[in-house]
Amino acid sequence: MNIKHQKGFISHLMAIEWLTKKGYYVFNNISTLGPCDLICVNDNNKIILVDVKTESKRKDGSIINRVPSSEQKIKDIKILIVDLHGKCYFSDRNINI
Repeated sequence: MNIKHQKGFISHLMAIEWLTKKGYYVFNNISTLGPCDLICVNDNNKIILVDVKTESKRKDGSIINRVPSSEQKIKDIKILIVDLHGKCYFSDRNINI
């Protein structure tokens, strides 16, 4: 497994852990295809569709901003960023879960 895939796999698992700790049941996209990686449902029936991304930085150290694709915007899929220390946050800082 190359380092990029390894980081992505670890970020995916960290995202599942974080969302679970936030009170969500997390369902994994087993096909590995499609616009979202996770479907999350809490006890209040709030549903969040999530695409997990590993935080990336430019050579100068600034963080690369990730935005949803046009399809993800239509489907209201949220981008969840995972940094190399395991901190999770949504690319849209206005999202509260």
